[in-house]
Amino acid sequence: MQKEVFLAIFIGFVIGLLVTFGVWQANKAIKTTTAPTPTPTVQEVPEITKPILNILTPANEYLSKEPKITLKGSYAPDSQIVVIFEKGEKILKAEKDGNFETEIDLVLGENLIEVYGFTKEGEEAKQTLTIVHSTAEI
Repeated sequence: MQKEVFLAIFIGFVIGLLVTFGVWQANKAIKTTTAPTPTPTVQEVPEITKPILNILTPANEYLSKEPKITLKGSYAPDSQIVVIFEKGEKILKAEKDGNFETEIDLVLGENLIEVYGFTKEGEEAKQTLTIVHSTAEI
């Protein structure tokens, strides 16, 4: 009876080893046959450049003897331009090439002029100028 029990335990142990070895081989085969996960590629997104608000004339800190100046500049085509100055404000539309021009009345002394540009896409830009109007002879 001891031999039979020993033989039964030994056969059970061998069968357990065979099943375990089979499961291990199956897992190993599944891991090597599955395709590796692809690495995500980075797609280049074109850089969107914001339009630049350029004031061509007059230069910042310009000294004017005249009570009026002509403000010239450029921004995005067909954009809205808002000019705020000491005596009021003006709303302009830039031309098809982006250029704009307007005449501004100055007060004696320092004149702070703020120029805002707004595109149809919602972009905006701002430039600030200081113009001094003086009638004194230098």
